[in-house]
Amino acid sequence: MIKNFTAGILVLLTSLSVYAVQGPPPANVNVSKAQQTTLAPTAWVTGTVVSRNNTELASEVSGRLTFIADLGSQLQAGDVVAKLDDSILKLDLAEAQANVNNEKAKVKFEKAEVTRKKSLLARKLISDTELEETQSNYEKAKATLAAAKARLAQINKNIAYSEVKAPFSGMVTERLSNLGEYVNSGNAIVKLVETANVEASLHAPLTAYKYLKTNQSLDIKSPLGTATAPVKSIIPVADARSHLMEIRLDMQKVDWPIGLNIKAAVANGESKSVIAVPRDALVLRRNATSVFRVGTDNIAEQVNVKIGVAAGGLVEIIGDISEGDQVVIRGAERLRPGQPVNIKGNNQQLISSK
Repeated sequence: MIKNFTAGILVLLTSLSVYAVQGPPPANVNVSKAQQTTLAPTAWVTGTVVSRNNTELASEVSGRLTFIADLGSQLQAGDVVAKLDDSILKLDLAEAQANVNNEKAKVKFEKAEVTRKKSLLARKLISDTELEETQSNYEKAKATLAAAKARLAQINKNIAYSEVKAPFSGMVTERLSNLGEYVNSGNAIVKLVETANVEASLHAPLTAYKYLKTNQSLDIKSPLGTATAPVKSIIPVADARSHLMEIRLDMQKVDWPIGLNIKAAVANGESKSVIAVPRDALVLRRNATSVFRVGTDNIAEQVNVKIGVAAGGLVEIIGDISEGDQVVIRGAERLRPGQPVNIKGNNQQLISSK
């Protein structure tokens, strides 16, 4: 037993001696090249995903509700959202149509009377006054017919209004009235939200105005992840108290729900040319910040740097790092200066090799 113990000690001491001579074993790392690029200082501003159209639909006539679309219904423009009882309106329609027919008969009669009176006047059988009176009656009949037709058209329109239709494609998100309820003209019935045209509404300092352009892509983040979205419009009018202006982003290609709170990186300073590396390359310690550079001999060299402008996933570094230098972006936490490395092609290779 003593011999076996002694042999084990000898093996351990031999291994330690070899380790001391050869140094630590190669570490598996991923690398990325430092690049010369243009960055601008940014600030994260808050905002919300909104719909371009968010409308409470109301009836233009009064009546009892006989149909309301269900919550969550996805409607196309022109689809019926709600319907009111139109039975009374149809009775009014029948009465109005009868009035029109009656007035048409009067107009026909008065027109014939004018023709007859003109013939009598030509034979000097009546006076000019009688003809003028008949012509006046004819004009009055035509005016009354026009009023009856207008009344008929209004009732037809009211019957059409008894069906509340979607002015745009969207989703019913709230029912503001109940089935069977009597609603007056102007009462809101449902809330319809356009889900196809989604935007983000941000509020940024006025100082960012000179650094923003339409169609410029901004980095955005939310509890659902990260993405980029182009600037759709800039409204350079600030609130008197907050001094914040509104920015609208086009969110068509980002599948985030309406109402979600988001943040966006907005430039707030002049852009400049810098040496930048991915944020993951930074090794942060209490007293210093550094990166590990890998040379052609695959030896890790620790280089102290200072952090400058950051934008997106890149950060400016100030120090002895040049464009094209390979810096470690995965596996730097356990590296030691002078340690050899194995450069892996992607993160999965690094994970599977550990």
